[in-house]
Amino acid sequence: MKKLIYNLILPLSFLVIFMWSVIGVSQNRSFYDQQYRKNGTAEHIGIRHQDLMVVTDNLLSYMTNQREDLEMQFGVKGEIREIFDEREKLHMVDVLNLYMGVIYVAMGITAAIGAGLFYVIKADGWHTARSTLNKKYMGAALGLAIFCLVFGILIVTNFQWFWTHFHYVFFTNDLWMLDPRISIMINMFPLNFFYAMVTRIFIVFVIGCGAVKLMLGDFRKDPNITGRVP
Repeated sequence: MKKLIYNLILPLSFLVIFMWSVIGVSQNRSFYDQQYRKNGTAEHIGIRHQDLMVVTDNLLSYMTNQREDLEMQFGVKGEIREIFDEREKLHMVDVLNLYMGVIYVAMGITAAIGAGLFYVIKADGWHTARSTLNKKYMGAALGLAIFCLVFGILIVTNFQWFWTHFHYVFFTNDLWMLDPRISIMINMFPLNFFYAMVTRIFIVFVIGCGAVKLMLGDFRKDPNITGRVP
């Protein structure tokens, strides 16, 4: 049992770091502000930037169940109108279910990792448990490196293929296929927006996995492990 827990802690840690990276970046209001300004989103849609940020705040609240609906009206090209149409709202119901599922799974895995760490530390002591995990890091990191390589190649070479197939896998309908001529949502979040978001998630994920290695440290010369004075 103890060996199994040791073998699972790092792969699960990498997985949960990825999930929290998705959650963290997708809830980062400043990221949206930066991308809207970079892409000229407000001008393209015909809405004030301040109003666009309010729409975004409401959308982010909706995605974490802090807002019940997406009913809101703002001026667009000189006309007060409902921001999202029925198709967009239905799609966001699917997004909400997927997003909250990611949050709940991330919370569950985080709790499981915490319980596993508690078990091995109680069984072997802090220094031994940490040293053992440190020795296992490179093996787990090999799988991580393969994932990052494949993921990175897909992002750089054919992001549209990746993003389209992501939707085919995680959604059971075509509500995500929005018409840019009439959909404010697709104009808020065009393909290059999601390219930037996925790239940011990837960077945060890699940094988070590197931080795990730094926290584990190198105990090869630790007198508490080897019994030798360095």
